[in-house]
Amino acid sequence: MKTKNHEGRTSQGWLAHSIDRKSTAARRKHGLILLIAMAVWTTCAASYAQTVMGSPGAGFQNWTAADLNNSGAPFWDAPTTNTQGNPDSKNVGYCLTGGGDCLGINSQLFAPGRLPYWGMPFDSVNDANGALDPKVYFRRGGVEKLKATLELQLSTVPVEINEFGWFETNANGSVVGTRHILFKGGGVPPGTLTPDPVGKTVTFKPTHYFGYYFSDVSENGCLAYTLYSFNSPSDCLQHNIVVFATKPSSPHSAFWIAGEDPAGCGDGDCNLTLVKVTPTD
Repeated sequence: MKTKNHEGRTSQGWLAHSIDRKSTAARRKHGLILLIAMAVWTTCAASYAQTVMGSPGAGFQNWTAADLNNSGAPFWDAPTTNTQGNPDSKNVGYCLTGGGDCLGINSQLFAPGRLPYWGMPFDSVNDANGALDPKVYFRRGGVEKLKATLELQLSTVPVEINEFGWFETNANGSVVGTRHILFKGGGVPPGTLTPDPVGKTVTFKPTHYFGYYFSDVSENGCLAYTLYSFNSPSDCLQHNIVVFATKPSSPHSAFWIAGEDPAGCGDGDCNLTLVKVTPTD
């Protein structure tokens, strides 16, 4: 026997209506969960292992082999290495392209080529401008750890090998916090420590915001940072760090970080450290 409620619906009709409402709500809930899952997956898929942060107007700049002439444009195109007693010492650009006097596992066979570098706008056609960005640091993305490989470690004085590592900073890149060694150098005084060999690989998990540094043991361990204004003491004021990227627009780009002596090897030892950093997953 069918009964009617106060709205005149039969009990069977009310039950069907209630089931239909529950089914609609379930479909909506399932759709919402699916949308959330898709959003999370998209965010993870697009998250970057390392994102470069820098000054307004700075970005990744392209260059050609013709720009390698030790002219000072871009800022790193100046003599910084001289491992064979060659008066025409070369810079990191020659190392990346497999030329000059660059020795190590980054040989002609494995040289990565003309990687874009981070800096101020560069006129490659006229080989002009390309100044250093004094405020370069990184934001760690969705990966847990990064992998660093010591690609090159050059010096005219065998015991004067740079220390290389990363440091903690904040979201504004306005502080230099705790430093963390990745690759040991020759120590201060030079020769008191055994430097890590070229080819060594380490994994590390930096803080959310971080940068890279190197310590020039030949200059009493002076420190050069990707945050250039923190270079200290005065011995390191002309040292710099160059950031190159294999694929600047890719979430999983590898970065090649070069620590350079003053342009023209003014301190006499002509050091150059080159480290590749990649995501571990």
